[in-house]
Amino acid sequence: MGSWIHKIATDNKSIVLADQMVFSGNNFLTTLLMARILSPENFGVYASIILLIYLVISILTAIVMQPLQVTLSKIANKAPYLAFSFWLQLILLVFLLLVIALVINLNLTFFEFYNSLGNGIILLTFGFVMQDYFRKLFLASGKLKQALQVDALTAILHITILITALLYVEYELLDIIVYLGLAYVPAIALGIFFVKPKIYKMPIWESHLLTHIHQSKWLVMTALVQWWSSNLFVVASGIFLGIKALGAFRLVQSVFGVFNLLLQTFENYVLPQAARLLVNSHEQAKIYIRQIGIKSSILFGLVLLPIFIFSKYIIVLIGGTAYAEYSFVVKGMSILYFIIFLGYPIRMAIRVLILNRNFLTGYIYSLLFSLLSFSYLLKEWGLMGAIAGLIVSQLIVLGYWQFILIKNNFILWK
Repeated sequence: MGSWIHKIATDNKSIVLADQMVFSGNNFLTTLLMARILSPENFGVYASIILLIYLVISILTAIVMQPLQVTLSKIANKAPYLAFSFWLQLILLVFLLLVIALVINLNLTFFEFYNSLGNGIILLTFGFVMQDYFRKLFLASGKLKQALQVDALTAILHITILITALLYVEYELLDIIVYLGLAYVPAIALGIFFVKPKIYKMPIWESHLLTHIHQSKWLVMTALVQWWSSNLFVVASGIFLGIKALGAFRLVQSVFGVFNLLLQTFENYVLPQAARLLVNSHEQAKIYIRQIGIKSSILFGLVLLPIFIFSKYIIVLIGGTAYAEYSFVVKGMSILYFIIFLGYPIRMAIRVLILNRNFLTGYIYSLLFSLLSFSYLLKEWGLMGAIAGLIVSQLIVLGYWQFILIKNNFILWK
């Protein structure tokens, strides 16, 4: 037992996997516990706040973290560069939070659910985004144990707060949001302690700033396109169908988010293998991607089938009887994810061939379809229309990527 723990503590791959499990597990359990603690309407409000936070993260990751991930290894003196990234992240986040605070303080009728939650939203957003920054920073700089410590500290505090709220104390939505936001403070303090971000003379940072500006122009656009492509139907469901429908949609998405973790782990392993094979032979790379795709589709298909069949039992188990009427969402998401798994070899082929522009273009076409169809689909078929829209959007992306692969004479299924 001791040697097994020692191996996990000293093996980098095990630490990365453990951190991913802690991070994703915390998000997953937080969602499930919040669904149990809050009414469906309040959970819908909470879910929409989390969507906003993910949008903020997408923007800041594109400006700060993605350029850092490819630049850090080229920097000889890393301490000033890491400090630069911290202050850039902090300044941009404060600016975005001021914009959010300004909108909330306008007390617009459109944001009636959020006007009384202003301080909680600001606190939760600040904590969530900064903790995400430190996690990605430590992973990028190879400080894996520090990433795990930051994530584990947050997870322990969050789960403790929510279990207390579920079993012992009845909290209002604002109270829970504030407590969850405050629970990020120790992790952020620990992250600052690890980084020790000093303020250096501006000339040292000027070249770093120019690098980030140059790289982030396309990255920000890509981040925004991907976020809206993935979430337009979710956001629109809250506007057209009500905040409860949005909450149900996000609850089911959170459950299926476990598959996103598996997909990411799967991609992190398969892509380097395929890239190495591609250097020697395109044919070997195609065979490898095709075989992996077939095996994974069968495996995930066997997992998704019982989820589809027992959808009502599953959604009642995770959210309670208040969500029983939304069991069809679980069925729809099962179909969507099976299509995603079937199309994953196409995605991996696009990535391994480094067709990044085409990668973005596929999402642009998907977003255009969503913009043109979401109003009709939601008004006519409600959440079922939203799921149908997501499925068609995914088919558009995969169809376009397949067309590009054929143009590049990289035919997987020949």
